[in-house]
Amino acid sequence: MNETLARIVRFGSRGEDVVQIQQMLNQARSALPPLVTDGIFGAKSESRTREFQGQHHLGIDGIVGPQTWAELLAQLGNILGIPPVTTLDKAAFRKRVIEEAGKLVGKVDFLQTIDGRPKGLDLVQKMFKDAADVALTDDDFKDPISKAWSPQPYLSGKKKSWCGIFCVYCYHQAGLRSIRWDLGVGAPRGPIALNSWSPQFVQNIQLADIGTVATQQHHFLIEQVDPNSAFTPRLNTIDGNLVAGRIQRRTGYHAVGKDNFNYYSLH
Repeated sequence: MNETLARIVRFGSRGEDVVQIQQMLNQARSALPPLVTDGIFGAKSESRTREFQGQHHLGIDGIVGPQTWAELLAQLGNILGIPPVTTLDKAAFRKRVIEEAGKLVGKVDFLQTIDGRPKGLDLVQKMFKDAADVALTDDDFKDPISKAWSPQPYLSGKKKSWCGIFCVYCYHQAGLRSIRWDLGVGAPRGPIALNSWSPQFVQNIQLADIGTVATQQHHFLIEQVDPNSAFTPRLNTIDGNLVAGRIQRRTGYHAVGKDNFNYYSLH
C-alpha cells in the first residue's frame, strides 16, 4: 500500500485508485448504502467521503487528498490488504486474467445438482453481483412456467446470458475493478474498447482480450492466436455460459473473420 496518494481524487475522478478508495470506504462504519466499486468517483462516493471525514475530524470537502488518504490507510488499509496504487502492468495482468479464468473451468454445470441446486449456481450469482451489480436469487434461475432450472437467469421475463459477465468477473479477480458489465447494452464499460478494422487487426489481438461474435452476442476470453495464419487465425479461448452453463476451454472454435468476430482491448 502506497503511503502517499498519487493524485487528488475528487468528483469525476476515475481509475484503480478510486476503486481502492471505494473498497476502503465500504469497510468503514456508515449510515449510507455501500458503494459500487466501479472506479468512478461520483456523488455517492463523495457523500461517503464526507461522512468518513466527519467521523475522523478531517476537513469535510468530499475530496480525497493526502490527509483523508492517510486516515483511510490508518483505519482500513491494513485490514483490507489492498495492493499499492500503481500503473497497471498490463502484461502481468493479462496472465492473471487467464489464470483466474482457468480456475473456473468445470465449476458450473446445470445438469448436475448438489443438495438440490445446480452445480456452480452460487458462482454464477456471485459473478452477476460482482461484474454487473445485480443480485439474483435461486428463483431467478427457474423457468417461470415449468420451474425447471435454467443456466441463464430470467430478468424482467427474459433470459440473460452471462458469457460477458464471466469475462469481466475474471478481470475483477485479476485486480482490475474499473471495468463493469452493462446489462442494458450487453457490453463492458470502463477503460476498454471495441476495436476497429485496421491492417494490424490480427497482430493487435492480445492475451485476455475479450472476443465477441454476432451469434447470440457471445463473448469469451482469448487465450491464444494461431500463429500459422496471418489473416484469419483460429483462436484458443475460455468461454463461459456454454451448454448447461459450463465454463470451458475451446481450441479453434472461434476464428478471425468468422461470425463477425471482433474484440475488446484495454485502453
